[in-house]
Amino acid sequence: MAVQANWDDLRLLLAVSRRGSFLQAGQLLGIAPSTLSRRLSQLEAALGEPLLERGVEGCRLTSRGSSLVEVALAAEAGLRRQAVADLSGLQAELSGSVLVSAGEGFSSRVLEAARRFTTAHPLCSVELQVAADFHKIVRGVADIAVRTVHLGEPSLIYRPIGRLAYGVFADAGYLERFPDLTPATAVNIALLPPLDVLPQMRAAKAAGLERTQISVSSFAAQLESVRGGLGVAVLPRVLAKDLIEVFAQIDLPDMDVYLVTRPQALKQAHIKCFFALLEQVLLEALCVENGQDHLCA
Repeated sequence: MAVQANWDDLRLLLAVSRRGSFLQAGQLLGIAPSTLSRRLSQLEAALGEPLLERGVEGCRLTSRGSSLVEVALAAEAGLRRQAVADLSGLQAELSGSVLVSAGEGFSSRVLEAARRFTTAHPLCSVELQVAADFHKIVRGVADIAVRTVHLGEPSLIYRPIGRLAYGVFADAGYLERFPDLTPATAVNIALLPPLDVLPQMRAAKAAGLERTQISVSSFAAQLESVRGGLGVAVLPRVLAKDLIEVFAQIDLPDMDVYLVTRPQALKQAHIKCFFALLEQVLLEALCVENGQDHLCA
């Protein structure tokens, strides 16, 4: 009789596929890497074929492992949809305020989730703090945060949402004025410290995009500058729909997106409901706007 992997097995394999190693997957799930490795070895033995290729630089999925990850993604999406449906049944019975901390690039998505949430639950309210303060959750200042780094705090819940893809973009008018643009000649609208040390910014600079005449401290100001034809910039593809990508030869790393909260916060029904809804909105954005090219669950 064929062996069927259960959800508990699938979520372990899914974590390894997302993080690339037992160490990082264990940090994501809050379990020891040795336990994770042993559990997956037991699953491989039960299935009679390998799911992972283990190496010094991490793990790679086999063809069988890839097929199981597809099953895991579908199961995870179904569980999330069910959670939203179950919580939405509470309707107007919910009341209370939710405080969310997110960077500029995610503000429109948080506001979309807030619109849906307050429409369904008129007695609730949502407050958005547009900030990159990673410590608000730990201090209990915010109920939910959208982050692009995993700091490994054991007291927090990190829910992986997907990955942001980056590129170098310019306005059509800027390209008309400078048709023979190269990384060395383009004016780069740079970000001021500490944002300038993001992996995407470092990779672009290493590839020759170093001519920086304008620097800003805000992603919104950076995007506005590019749309105004002042230069080019490294931007998430989800924000650059009306711009033209240039220098496709520059390989920029993706950025993981996490929804973060505290276990105590999810004990409050209205926060738990908004968390599930915001997760769904972010998933929709990353899947649709990235054209399904990247992991969207």
